[in-house]
Amino acid sequence: MENKTEGTKRRKMLLSILQKAERPVSGTALSGELGVSRQIIVQDVALLRASDIDILSTPRGYVLYQKEQSVYTRRFKVNHATEDLQNELQLIVDQGAIVTNVIIEHPIYGEIQGRLGLCSRRDVNTFLQKVKEQKGIPLLEISGGLHYHTVQADQEEILDEVENQLRQAGYLID
Repeated sequence: MENKTEGTKRRKMLLSILQKAERPVSGTALSGELGVSRQIIVQDVALLRASDIDILSTPRGYVLYQKEQSVYTRRFKVNHATEDLQNELQLIVDQGAIVTNVIIEHPIYGEIQGRLGLCSRRDVNTFLQKVKEQKGIPLLEISGGLHYHTVQADQEEILDEVENQLRQAGYLID
């Protein structure tokens, strides 16, 4: 069993790695560098998040969310078929925005949310490939196509353009 000091030291090292990283760092890379299992990294990230450190999980790895940057957030209510999912997500990331999550309202369970952290077409394709490989179903299928996305950008104008693109595609619900 690990003592408290070792875990604290490792989490500080993990945080330092993410602070210095210029791109997402995979859990596998972190586990190799810190000499622990991938599951320990997942647990450490959860503990860091619980201590109010914003670590974003993306399909390419973990990213430390930099609060000092101006970040604008908007939630979009959308509705479309499953076959339009790739197009919808690409419309958003192509504007330079990040799709942070997907949310549906379930009649029994209330709000169900899935973290996405998609910032590029590559992220979108990786996400969709994982859904296919795992034989998963997108949350929008549970809600008949109606869902929400929280989208972030470093400029308000980017969110305006995301809104315009979603409206033109017929996905946006006002």
